[in-house]
Amino acid sequence: MKMRDKKMSGRAALRPSAPTPIRPVFRTAVLAGILGAAMTFTSMGAQPWTMENGQYVDASGAPIAGALAKGITVTKYQNRANAENGIDWAKAAADGVSFAMIRVGYYRDKDPYFDRNVMEADANGIKAGVFFYTQALDVQTAIDEAGYVLKVIKDFPISYPIAYDVESQHLLDNGLTRQQITDNVNAFCKTIADAGYRPVVYANNEWLTKNMDTSQIPYDIWYARYGTINSYPNRTIWQGTDTGTVDGINGNVTIELAFADYASLIPADGWKHVDGSWYYMKDYRKQTGWVQVDGSWYYLDPNGCMISNTTMDIDGVSYTFGSSGAMVQ
Repeated sequence: MKMRDKKMSGRAALRPSAPTPIRPVFRTAVLAGILGAAMTFTSMGAQPWTMENGQYVDASGAPIAGALAKGITVTKYQNRANAENGIDWAKAAADGVSFAMIRVGYYRDKDPYFDRNVMEADANGIKAGVFFYTQALDVQTAIDEAGYVLKVIKDFPISYPIAYDVESQHLLDNGLTRQQITDNVNAFCKTIADAGYRPVVYANNEWLTKNMDTSQIPYDIWYARYGTINSYPNRTIWQGTDTGTVDGINGNVTIELAFADYASLIPADGWKHVDGSWYYMKDYRKQTGWVQVDGSWYYLDPNGCMISNTTMDIDGVSYTFGSSGAMVQ
């Protein structure tokens, strides 16, 4: 079963000064397969892979070399398909789902179930990554998109990569060249990486080979290709089907396999730099108040922002903080 098209309607191009998002006419619950490039899985309803004796195998029974974890892609549509109770994340976890790529939404237009999906996934031991669908026609807008994503995710326990979904017909309709799309991808991903998060680029085989130059992109690839072919340079996640089944979720589910050990690649503790402010994450969660990092003490205000270059009273005691934010002894 192929995914519906993401093709844009003939509306005005998105510009930084006009932030209202241009939505694809047929944007669906799941990603990939939009240009007929993704290989549709046709094994009579069988799952694209199963776990046998601790090894993932494909529909033909062949081992999938290097596969470490099973994940799912989630948007508002999965929640709506599951009525008032939404996704049963406990059942999904029990069914072997260990990570979820959860949709942020569009520029300045957050998926209405984003908060709930991230928090419930995390509460059930499922690593939470996110993806964002681009409409950027220039590098500055791609940077702005990354800034928007960072502002959304800084308040949530994000423990998997931040994905840039590049499969936007809007870009092609507006004449962007292969190099321009490549430059946009790198601008978004660099902004995400500079903030302290790990970026990944999502696209199907046709987009990766025809519409951008991945030899210039030094970031992880989330590769959408339905069937059994899953190899691509720097591929760390493979999206193999949009017709999978998972306990706790009604209807078809887009399923992924991860080939990178992101638990070791994405530290649970560390600084994030978002919108000019520093935040400290412990166990992927934003902290407030006093934190000790590498032997120095820092103070984070009620919003989690690090205090620096000032003297202030805290609980009746005066403290001075240097330019690095560290308390001056």
